[in-house]
Amino acid sequence: MVKVSYRLVLFIFASVLGVAVMPSLAFAVAGPDIGGVLDNLSGSLRNFPNILTTISFVSGIFLAVSGVLKLKNHVDNPSQIPISDGIKRLIAGGLFIGLPLATNIAKGSIFGTSVSEVQGNAAGWNVVVPAIPPVGLDQLAVTFISSFAEPMKDLMITFSYLSGLAFILIGISRLIKTAQEGPRGPTGMGTLITFLTGAALMSLGQSMGSFTSSLFGNNTMRNFVDLSAPVQAALSAAEEKQLENVIGSVMMFVSIVGFVAFVRGMYVLKAVADGNQQHSLTQAFTFLLGGALAVNLGDVINMIQSTIGATALGFSFS
Repeated sequence: MVKVSYRLVLFIFASVLGVAVMPSLAFAVAGPDIGGVLDNLSGSLRNFPNILTTISFVSGIFLAVSGVLKLKNHVDNPSQIPISDGIKRLIAGGLFIGLPLATNIAKGSIFGTSVSEVQGNAAGWNVVVPAIPPVGLDQLAVTFISSFAEPMKDLMITFSYLSGLAFILIGISRLIKTAQEGPRGPTGMGTLITFLTGAALMSLGQSMGSFTSSLFGNNTMRNFVDLSAPVQAALSAAEEKQLENVIGSVMMFVSIVGFVAFVRGMYVLKAVADGNQQHSLTQAFTFLLGGALAVNLGDVINMIQSTIGATALGFSFS
């Protein structure tokens, strides 16, 4: 009997499959660009809250039943089983079962509005970078940024919403713990900040808008390029348009980095509240403030130029 190696079988199978598929590759349609991939990923993640809601509902039923049993055990043996064990489980179970209500309460405590789905205004993310043929490196950069900027924004809003929802679930689960847990206990600062951070992440645009309004008096980014008259006079119409497109793409890229830093700041803030010694409040506020400044780089440049009395380059809402 001839012994055949499984590697040889796999090689023959792959070769036959390659010959069969090869003719169709010449006529294959090009796949999606980076923006298309990010859109697909964002669309897939938008269904994830339904999974978390289902898990929360099942956990809520379990905790509610456990709470009733704890109350019964307290009646049977009040010296050993405190009544608070049953009450905490009933409260946590009710919040798990009514997760949308819990998220609305958490968000309403900060912004006064409710959240029913993945949503959020990206704090005036209004830079529109037109796609132009990639001839030079500058045009190539503009085309690259314009292809994934908006999908990246949507993906970050969706990811932030899911992170916030997960934080709300973590906060609810901590309600059944004991005071010995410290910051992570039911009345600990870590638990409170977990709820607040979750609400802020679920409304990333409003959270960023609050920082923007506090710094610059508005919640809309000034990222549209306004060249001064001397600069316009030194350039042709084509050069002026090219410069505006390149600057706009750079502003959008910096804004994306700013939003990532802002979200990172919220994570660090929660870690500090939980007692993590590797992070500090200074680090958290540095991320939050730096992210807000990066997102509003146009306002920052306008402010610096106003301070030194130079107006070579300005930025406006539109």
